Amino acid sequence: MARWLVILAGGRGERFWPLSRMMHPKQFLSLVGSESMLRTTRERLKPLIDDAHTWVVTGRDYVGKVRENLPLMPTSQILGEPVGRNTAPSIAWAAFEIFALDPEAVITVLPSDHMIRRTDEFRRLVRMAIEQAETHGGFYTFGIVPSHPETGYGYIEQDGEGVSPAIQRVARFVEKPPLEQAEAMVASGGYYWNSGMFVFPAQEFLQAVKVHLPEVYQGLELIQQDPSRLDAVFPRFPQVSVDHGIFEKAHPMYVLPADIGWDDVGTFAALARLLPRNDEKNAARGHAVFVDSENVTAISEGPVVSFIGVKDLVVVATRDAVLILPPERAQDVRQVVQALKEGRHEHLL
Repeated sequence: MARWLVILAGGRGERFWPLSRMMHPKQFLSLVGSESMLRTTRERLKPLIDDAHTWVVTGRDYVGKVRENLPLMPTSQILGEPVGRNTAPSIAWAAFEIFALDPEAVITVLPSDHMIRRTDEFRRLVRMAIEQAETHGGFYTFGIVPSHPETGYGYIEQDGEGVSPAIQRVARFVEKPPLEQAEAMVASGGYYWNSGMFVFPAQEFLQAVKVHLPEVYQGLELIQQDPSRLDAVFPRFPQVSVDHGIFEKAHPMYVLPADIGWDDVGTFAALARLLPRNDEKNAARGHAVFVDSENVTAISEGPVVSFIGVKDLVVVATRDAVLILPPERAQDVRQVVQALKEGRHEHLL
């Protein structure tokens, strides 16, 4: 029995345009710290799982970039999807490949683009989940202890029972709630943010895929028998997250409450929260000048960005594009990307 890591690195990162481009998306950016988010994710669990037991699922266009970021990982363990089909098919494909090598494997799944400040505590929780899965089986996720009633995240409700206070049974997953519902859930103390990180025995997970997503299971069997069928089979898979496709139906499902300094860094507004600020609440990554300005975030890949008498802005400047927005509109960057898709494509590449 070995411990395996699967990193999901297939996102397009459209909410981080113009830093993120079609051929250089968010997971390959150094948004926090000096390393790419993908490499930081890999390093986070290096004391628990080595490179030989690490797999990455990404888009076919990004296989080379993954190899550049993780040069010590076996190239054969980078799976390039011909099209994106959300997390259930991605994780199932990696689980199929790992199970063929190690039928007793326990797999940890991590997104490639999250930030975790308390890495020692995170590793402690991952080790606990792995040991529990090795001994007793079952499915495990990490529920982020909420700091506020966030409407942009899914939630996990625990049912008050479990293996221990540190490992609670999941009652249900809750989709992104309206503010009033989010406030009530956070106040109750029985809900956690859904981190999208999981631990499970490969055999149990694949059995759940066979039951709940039989078309994915059958398709992956065909791909394993004949890898040349990947392009014909994979695009026929449903676009479904692993939460909806598997874990909302699988049992037993457990959540480990995790106070680990987690952030999914999903928008420029989230990134702005993580940057150090001066007395006027201004923050800069790159060269910026602030005059009589307040609560301004400047991110520049070269040009000097200057502000006079403004407040409550995020400005992102690259060699060929500038984005200006108030923080509360950070989710709407995808609308700019969509407009560019309908016109000048060169600024997306």
